[in-house]
Amino acid sequence: MKKLDKTNARSKLSYQEDGSPYCQHFDEVYFDRESGYQQSDFIFIQKSHIKLRLQAAEKTFTVAETGFGTGLNFLLTLQAYQKAQLASTTPLAPLHFISVEKYPLSKEQLVQSLSLLPQLEQLALALTNSYPEGAVEQFEQEFQATFLNGQVRLTLIFDDAALGYSSLRCSKHGLVDAWYLDGFAPQKNPDMWSSDLFVQIGRLSKEQATLTTCTTADFVKRQLGDIGFRFEQQLAADKDQAMLVAVMQSHPLTHKGYQLRPAIIKPKHVSIIGGGIASACLAYALTKQGVDVTLYCKDASLAQGASSNAIGALYPLLHQQKDDISAFYQQAFWRAKALYTEIAEQGHSFDHQWCGLLEVSYKAALAKRQLTFEQLNTWPKELIHGVNAKQASDLANIELPYGGLFMPNAGWISPQDLVKKMFNAAKTSNRLKIVTDTHITKIQQVPSLTAASTVGESSTADKSGTTNESSTSWRLSSKQGEFNASVLVICGGADSIEIEQLKSLPLTATRGQITSMTTNSKINKLATVICHKGYLTPENKGIHCIGATFQKNDTNIIPNKADDNYNLTMLNKCLPELSATINWQEQDISASKARLRCMSQDHLPLVGAVPNISEHIKAYPHLAKDKNWKYSQPAPCIENLYVLLGLGARGLCSAPLAADVLTAELCNIPYPMDNQMLFNLSPNRFIIRDIIKRKVSE
Repeated sequence: MKKLDKTNARSKLSYQEDGSPYCQHFDEVYFDRESGYQQSDFIFIQKSHIKLRLQAAEKTFTVAETGFGTGLNFLLTLQAYQKAQLASTTPLAPLHFISVEKYPLSKEQLVQSLSLLPQLEQLALALTNSYPEGAVEQFEQEFQATFLNGQVRLTLIFDDAALGYSSLRCSKHGLVDAWYLDGFAPQKNPDMWSSDLFVQIGRLSKEQATLTTCTTADFVKRQLGDIGFRFEQQLAADKDQAMLVAVMQSHPLTHKGYQLRPAIIKPKHVSIIGGGIASACLAYALTKQGVDVTLYCKDASLAQGASSNAIGALYPLLHQQKDDISAFYQQAFWRAKALYTEIAEQGHSFDHQWCGLLEVSYKAALAKRQLTFEQLNTWPKELIHGVNAKQASDLANIELPYGGLFMPNAGWISPQDLVKKMFNAAKTSNRLKIVTDTHITKIQQVPSLTAASTVGESSTADKSGTTNESSTSWRLSSKQGEFNASVLVICGGADSIEIEQLKSLPLTATRGQITSMTTNSKINKLATVICHKGYLTPENKGIHCIGATFQKNDTNIIPNKADDNYNLTMLNKCLPELSATINWQEQDISASKARLRCMSQDHLPLVGAVPNISEHIKAYPHLAKDKNWKYSQPAPCIENLYVLLGLGARGLCSAPLAADVLTAELCNIPYPMDNQMLFNLSPNRFIIRDIIKRKVSE
């Protein structure tokens, strides 16, 4: 193989007074003796979630690095692999670590530098024992070694970064799972940070490949964006240094262009139509990203629609085996619990209890389902596991004749209380304005607002973002006047179905009635949420909630006695022994509430830009002949109009993750899920399916 270029191969290493290895060639330390270990661990290992991803990997996991230097990042990754294996009950998939280094250290220099890191002593010894001997000018261009009984392979290329990576071959699906863009800063080592390097990064990256770097230069951001990475600038561990976290999610060479979401310059202002849990989560997420928000709520106060119930259960929708729906709701559940805990810890307290939830196996089919869950063991026990009748009774703190499936991390929440507290949390940013008693009945596209007309200006002034952000803005009409919006998101639940621009979306309104029952001594000790065909919650403020009805094609939200009786009868039919013990009568009904759920065809939310249906039909006709037909054209959408709808009966669970997705879209930061799950939530998924099934034509 070709030897390393002898003209300038030496790293010109020296050591500072505290012992930190220092490169004279680039006038910078390799790592700081006091904090270098912690900084590198935070930026490259923790922010790339290396340990968790190694545990989840089914095939060889590949890390690629620019600037091997002292090998610190490799050793930290090796250490993470060790820890991941110790925490796993089965052998991990292999790890391949690839790095390039144009100015390598000699073996002696490497030994001296790594002696400063006692935390990595044994792993450092394994590296230095394998490292090439002699003068660096005599190093072969490529060096390979294996570690941890052959489970970890190191490939070290002694060459310019772009040239080194151009020599690697990869499949059409890519090679690299995680990139560490280390190396010295661009202003000191401009040759490494060339456009050719970013071309290679784009070529070699798998879909969902991550990239972390402590460099935040604008040209680095631009080049990452050009090759398909979405990135977010964050603070490093010491809070004094900025870093970038990026994910390959918008590859320009994709053959499924209809899955590409529209690019948007991060807006300074977003207008939201709504007032419930979806609006609250989105307003909170956007204000955290520094975006000003104006919310238009049709009611005199917030959370008067489907989010107005006294008590709601929070738990995921899980099937026996992993599928798209279960995968989404599992992730959504953990995100929801984390967000609601975050809100409470900020001092915005709301009534809730993480008491678990028990799906009772009250009939043979459900007992069989429970057995299948237990045999397949698809989900972790902290998410769901089977219990017998004795265990179920102990968990519920009441006598139950059946076992069931228990979700220990689930619980109940007062939705109305939560929504109001989330809006209060968003208000602390001083970026949220709430306009109540304003029912937006019509929206209309208008030419972009000019400097002569303040964005958001109306008969009642509405402060907003920058002018001329795009070629299209929106005029919102209500009895209170007209309002302008540069970017509009509709989160109004079932009310939104009547907006003209959304009528092509397959959304329906389903009525549901909840009945609040006065507690008594037979049921007031209930310690977990119980689900049968309906549900029964623990007591809060002297009441329990039971329900709920599901009535299609009924938009009457006046509660009625027949539905209260249905809820009581359903409890009695599914759990007759418990119903008889409680002995609730009609006079024990404390209150009733009927509201409309906004439902989608496939039970997943619609999150993202509103599709231009006619343009989709024109753009992707060949999908009707071949669903794998290659298209690079991004999905045609109605400009600056977005939705967060179709949450159905599970808004408490799905709203936080859905809001994260839409916030990522609007702010150009990494999405919290992979491209396939992202498309499963995309509002244009229905028209694409219809084209494939030949239900529509030009």
